[in-house]
Amino acid sequence: GSPAQQAAWLPAFVSEAGAQPFALAVGELGVLSDPRVPATRARKRGKAYLLDGEKALVLGGLEASRLIVSAQAGDGPALFIVDAASKGIGRRAEPAMGLKACGLARIQFKGVKVPGECRLAGAGFDFQAFLDHSALAFCALAVGTAQAALDYVTSYCNERQAFGEPISHRQGVAFMVADIAIELDAMRLLLWRACARVEAALPFRREAYLARLLCAEKAMKIGSDAVQLLGGHGFTQEHPVERWYRDLRSVAVLAGGLHL
Repeated sequence: GSPAQQAAWLPAFVSEAGAQPFALAVGELGVLSDPRVPATRARKRGKAYLLDGEKALVLGGLEASRLIVSAQAGDGPALFIVDAASKGIGRRAEPAMGLKACGLARIQFKGVKVPGECRLAGAGFDFQAFLDHSALAFCALAVGTAQAALDYVTSYCNERQAFGEPISHRQGVAFMVADIAIELDAMRLLLWRACARVEAALPFRREAYLARLLCAEKAMKIGSDAVQLLGGHGFTQEHPVERWYRDLRSVAVLAGGLHL
C-alpha cells in the first residue's frame, strides 16, 4: 500500500488492542481459476469502484470485519480493502474437508461500492509479488503442520509395541519416518531461502514458486504417510493425524492450485 494507507492500517496490527479481523479474498470458482487473472471485476465510477464477482474458500471470511479482495480493474489486477458490512456483500459458510478451524466462506460481491482510497497501491506495486507472499504463507502452514505430524508419529512409533518391540525398530516404519524428516527439512530450507530474499529486498519469485511446488507435493505425502504409520488409529479422530492430513491437502489446491 501507499505510505498513507500503511499509516492508516498497519499500526493496529502491532498495537496491544490488535486489529479488526481481516480476511484475504483471492480464490475464485472454477476448476483452474488463476489468481493472476481475477474474474471479479472492479469498475471505476467517479472516485470509487464497484466490485462484482464471487470469492471461494476464504479463510476466516465469516468473522472478518474487513476483506482484502483481488479484482480485475481497468489497468490490471488490483487489491481493495472492503468493509465486510458493505451493501451488496453476501457471505455463507463453505464447509470443506480440511481447515475447519478457519471458518471457510463463500463471498459474493454485487455492485459493492469501494472508495478509491481503499485500493491498495503505491510506488512499484507488484500484484505477482503479493501472490508470491501468499504462497509463502501457505508454505509456512505446511511446514508447521508437517512438523507436528513428524513429532507425533516419531513418539507414536517409538511407543507402539508389536512383536515385543517398538514398531520403529522395523525398517519399513523407520525409513518412512526418516523420509518425512528429510522432506520436511527440504520444505523448510526452501521456505527460509525465499523469505531471506524477501527480507533482503531481492527478487524471490523463482524461490517462492519452488518452495510452493515442493511444499504442495511433499505436504500431501507427509500427511498421508502420517496416517499410514498409525494404521487403523490414523483413520480415527482419536489421533490428530487425520486432521493434519486434511489440512495439508489444502496447500496444493488453495491460492490458485499447484500447477499454475
